[in-house]
Amino acid sequence: MRKKLLIIFTILILIGGGIWFYCCSLINVNSVAIDYFEQLKTETIAAGYSSNFYVVSGKRHQWHNDLLVEFGGAASKSRHLKGEAIDIIVLDVNQDGTANSKDVDIIYNILNRKIIKNKGGIGTYKNDKTRFGKQMIHFDCRGYKARWHR
Repeated sequence: MRKKLLIIFTILILIGGGIWFYCCSLINVNSVAIDYFEQLKTETIAAGYSSNFYVVSGKRHQWHNDLLVEFGGAASKSRHLKGEAIDIIVLDVNQDGTANSKDVDIIYNILNRKIIKNKGGIGTYKNDKTRFGKQMIHFDCRGYKARWHR
């Protein structure tokens, strides 16, 4: 019995890890969006901040997006479906000991002023009820300017 539980637990960890890797990778993401992400790292460090942010969503399959539409407020025609978008979680980039809206604002401003400009969308979720959501930023390479703050 113990061996069966260990096997089941191992399988669940592998499946969960695979889903986590899929969600948090840049596999099949548009090269322009990846360039934006790389530029963000460079510009953040050049501005004297830490690049303490991580990809939480890249290219999504339809089933994954449908779940996020149903339970997370995602757009039904999300740019993630085409691999044109990246969501990041922003941690303590200003190194004041706390990950908060100040850090989100720093990254948003770098994306808006130096990288994306009028070539894509940028959204924040600072009014989200979860700590995780409040620290998230979406950016994409849609080809025209779009901004939102939820």
